[in-house]
Amino acid sequence: MVKKVRKSKKADKIWAYKVKHPEATAKQIAKATKSSEAYVFMLMKKIGTPKEVLEAPKEVLEAPKEEQLELPFDPPLSVTRTSILKEAETLVSKDRAEQHGDAESNFVLMAAYWNAHLGLRDYIKVDDVPVMLALMKVARLHGNNKHIDNYVDVCGYMALGGEISQK
Repeated sequence: MVKKVRKSKKADKIWAYKVKHPEATAKQIAKATKSSEAYVFMLMKKIGTPKEVLEAPKEVLEAPKEEQLELPFDPPLSVTRTSILKEAETLVSKDRAEQHGDAESNFVLMAAYWNAHLGLRDYIKVDDVPVMLALMKVARLHGNNKHIDNYVDVCGYMALGGEISQK
């Protein structure tokens, strides 16, 4: 069976490192590529074993980022509740904050923009934002309930919401 996987810049770095260092552990790859260990572990589960990666056709490894890659193997699906929660923890604690700034500040701004767009005044509160974003991810699951990122993001948004609600 041929599986389709979307590539990202971070995934490109991880995959390239894994191809050059097939025996590297998730921890070693994470450190070398400045990624979270949980993300590397999940990606490694998606792309298969080092042997499968090394035997992948050259055009698969060098395809443009925007393309969907056709992998010559069926990646193992070994996602656990712990791996989902660990990835969510990494995203809300490090990766997203580095890329997008403080979550609460972003949520304050989102609430203001949404209120302005809807012609409302202070109807949507800052602690509504993570719930609404989580609901968006739940809605996306109706279209594809196999997309693990949606589950991870729901966990992350709800964790952020829980923290913000206590301030």
